[in-house]
Amino acid sequence: MRRQLLKDSAVYIGGSVIVQILGFTGLIFLMQFLPVSEYGKYIYIIEFISIFAFFSDGGFTQHIIKESSQNPDKIQSIYSKAQSAQLLISAAMLLLILSISYVSNSVNDFYYLSVFGLSVVISACFAPMLAIFIASERKDLIFYKDLSLSVLKLIFMLAGIYYQAPLAYFIFLGFINCFVLLILLLYIRYKKEFTYLFELKLDLSGSMTFIKQGFLFTVLMAANVIYSKIDIIMLEKMIGSVEVGYYSGATKFIYPFMFISGAFMTAVFPKLAKHSEEKDKFRNIQNTAVYYLGGIGVFLSILLYLGADIIFQLFFGDKYDNSIPIFKILVWFLAIVFIYGPISNSLVAKNRIKFLVYLNLFMIILNVVLNFILIPNYGARGAAMTTIVCEIMILVSTILYSKKLGVNKV
Repeated sequence: MRRQLLKDSAVYIGGSVIVQILGFTGLIFLMQFLPVSEYGKYIYIIEFISIFAFFSDGGFTQHIIKESSQNPDKIQSIYSKAQSAQLLISAAMLLLILSISYVSNSVNDFYYLSVFGLSVVISACFAPMLAIFIASERKDLIFYKDLSLSVLKLIFMLAGIYYQAPLAYFIFLGFINCFVLLILLLYIRYKKEFTYLFELKLDLSGSMTFIKQGFLFTVLMAANVIYSKIDIIMLEKMIGSVEVGYYSGATKFIYPFMFISGAFMTAVFPKLAKHSEEKDKFRNIQNTAVYYLGGIGVFLSILLYLGADIIFQLFFGDKYDNSIPIFKILVWFLAIVFIYGPISNSLVAKNRIKFLVYLNLFMIILNVVLNFILIPNYGARGAAMTTIVCEIMILVSTILYSKKLGVNKV
């Protein structure tokens, strides 16, 4: 089992490395091209929409993977309900984006948010299809999609930089994702695979049932996204785009490594769901994930902390020197999240979603309170300190709760 887990994870991670390198390269060029304030505005637009973009899978992805892994004979019915539900959710997402963006932003920002938001809404309609691919362990389709998307995004960015395009040009980047997903759909139709994806009949009653069944997943996803994005929003509103730029500059050498955790858990989660009732096998899968993923996280955090000054000098010269103190705080995010990630996914597989929902809701409140206290005095460093404090709280809480379940033999 351990060897198979590592093999599957290596496939996902290996493909993701190429994708991350391409994406990272594009962002580095963009950071060098745009002034710090404009780059900060670009990140604000993306993060603002991301708060609503939990609807892009609405928590459905994990729910679909879990249900499909446990009930492979019902996968067509699961997809039909999920896709119908996704269409309803996507419509709601578009209305939320337009209405909230309009009342809380300038006319110029509203235009940016509407354009980027529309691209996210369209991409959301393909989320159930991607979840089916993951549940079916079609690593190749996911890899080709990610690789194509990364290459096209890089070309799009470099073209904009070469022709000295304004900020508005880069806001249209999201539509490349829509294009790639459409091509992927046409490809599987040509190959006559997953034929039931093209036999969809809208099932409103079934979709509402699916939404109810996946409600906790949706709430969990919403709480997790809001918690992770609120720092950027508060920095923009309390201090401005320049501080957002420096904060985002610090994350560019941290968050890209999250693909390792994401790829690892993409490989592991279907197995956790499948063996959720087999105590020994389930525990073995979880412990293996924690051991390897946690070790990678600690190693990366130490390595990046020690190399912080060299990294920023190499890529940006003096332009992002103000990001270095922020980076040295946020860098421990990797060690913490890589340790508790497998534990959180184990709790989802065990249907202990309520605990994670309550935990994330509490962390949103704590995050907002700490940001209100620390940002005025410390700026982006205050937001970074808030993030680490909250992540430590999540780590401790998930470990204690997991141990409680172990004691109770759940």
